[in-house]
Amino acid sequence: MNAPPDFVQITKDLRTPMLRFALLHLQPREEAEDAVQDALTALLTSPAQVWADSGVKPYIFGILKHKITDRLRHKYRTEVSYSTLSEDDIDQTLFDQRGHSADGVAPPAWQTPVEKLQTHQFFRMVDICVNQLPAKPARVFSMKELLECDADEICDTLGLSKTDYWQCMSRARKQIQLCLNEKWFQGRRPS
Repeated sequence: MNAPPDFVQITKDLRTPMLRFALLHLQPREEAEDAVQDALTALLTSPAQVWADSGVKPYIFGILKHKITDRLRHKYRTEVSYSTLSEDDIDQTLFDQRGHSADGVAPPAWQTPVEKLQTHQFFRMVDICVNQLPAKPARVFSMKELLECDADEICDTLGLSKTDYWQCMSRARKQIQLCLNEKWFQGRRPS
């Protein structure tokens, strides 16, 4: 299959943020790189509508989330029973029949280019703040807020107690809040 003409540019633009996201959850680095590669390969077989709607970034990150979750499940499957939900249940909850985020799961579209730019810049700053966290709270926070895993699944997958989970989430949120306050809001509280 021939790649769409902008595939090379999309790969150049998105590979680094995708790898950074994957490295939060997967080690060694080779496993994270494999997940990114699998997601990019899946993008090649995506429907033409994805390319026409300029919805490539959310689409590819949705695929990457799936690839990471699959790898985490496979990695920990023999060690712990982490969830009563089947993969089909998760797929039906998070994605529609075309593999796009289900209604209410994806963030809403922004109204203006200025808002979109500000939102993009804000989430880049959130990404920077998350990547400054120690490894354990960063993994827990990212699994909860970015991969949308529930607390029981996170505890089972990472081998954490509920107390440890809540402590990691609390510390991560406080550190991200401090980081954003300092670097995004310049010391003033958001309105």
